[in-house]
Amino acid sequence: MLLRRDLVGRFIKYSFVGCVSVGIYFLFVYILIERYQWGPVVGSAAAFIIMTIVSFFMNVRFTFKSSFTQQKLWRFLFVSLIGFVLNFMLIFCTVHILSFHYLVGEVITILVIPLVNFLLNYYWTFQT
Repeated sequence: MLLRRDLVGRFIKYSFVGCVSVGIYFLFVYILIERYQWGPVVGSAAAFIIMTIVSFFMNVRFTFKSSFTQQKLWRFLFVSLIGFVLNFMLIFCTVHILSFHYLVGEVITILVIPLVNFLLNYYWTFQT
């Protein structure tokens, strides 16, 4: 029961950080793709990297009430790399294979990637 309560509490905090991160992500998607005319795949990838940096520091302090260690950073980056590859694949398939607007792919990525990343970070990255 305590584990379940901890998991739910951290997921709520992770979701809050995720919402802030998604806002940062879409801000940079808009800036890079709409303002600077970057391609959707490259612009989305760059926005993902920026979002990941912000997300790490917010999750270390707020979600997991942890301290910074190189091991956590490397694990978080590895988990983020998994998310990055998923992001790239989903956007690429949406835009180039299915020929949908890139925003359709963005909706798919914000539903899939956060759940995968939370579970990996909860059970691996931030476990002591």
